[in-house]
Amino acid sequence: MREEAMASPDMDPSISVCGICGKPVDDRHGADGHGGANEAGKRVEYFVVGKRGGIAEFREADVESRVRKTDAATLAFQLGVEETSLPGRRFSCWVAPDEYGVTRSDFRIVVE
Repeated sequence: MREEAMASPDMDPSISVCGICGKPVDDRHGADGHGGANEAGKRVEYFVVGKRGGIAEFREADVESRVRKTDAATLAFQLGVEETSLPGRRFSCWVAPDEYGVTRSDFRIVVE
């Protein structure tokens, strides 16, 4: 398996790095499994862990995944629910890599 250097602070600032893996974005970038900037992406399911102030904390349905944060009012708007109902809610969205990291779109509430 080929090793590629991760982006470092002393790397040339004109080089774009992947927001998912931190590797430089080049012609070979899609070979590591999460795809390149021109691929469609995938639907990912999340669980809202909690809300602190105006920030909603969420993670993938897998308990071992990292906690991510976003503006609670924006997430509530995207899901079409009240901000106070976010904690404990499951939702999914389309996650696609882009030149700045990832774009999350097409938010849907997961009904159990």
